Amino acid sequence: MGEDDIVGERSFMGSSKSKMWTYLILMVLLVVIVVVINLVWKDPTRATQGMKTFIGLPGWALATVIFIVGAIVFWFGLKVETDWPEALGAFLISGSIAAFEFIVGWSHFELGLVVVPYLIPLATFALLLMYGMKKSV
Repeated sequence: MGEDDIVGERSFMGSSKSKMWTYLILMVLLVVIVVVINLVWKDPTRATQGMKTFIGLPGWALATVIFIVGAIVFWFGLKVETDWPEALGAFLISGSIAAFEFIVGWSHFELGLVVVPYLIPLATFALLLMYGMKKSV
């Protein structure tokens, strides 16, 4: 293990500016999670109804909002040094694709193999991560 290996490992963590962005994003995510948990805790039946209809819109609207938020987080992750916002954005996009598959029906995506509906979100996640890693270098 030479000096180059140690420098490479330290450079992955990023500079102090990227650490600041990491903590800022984590703080915002923590606040959002606490608000969602509070809403679910106060009224669980309303929360389950909210998953079926998003602010009075059809069920696919929640998946669309998650896709858009994931795309914004992924795009933002390409602009900062740290790699985890790209991974979070890719995860949200893949999750929304899985939700769309569930809304449309898993059987429509089988194409003769039962495993294909599971592979589509996984392949999307992997491709987005590869793209993000290539663009962030």
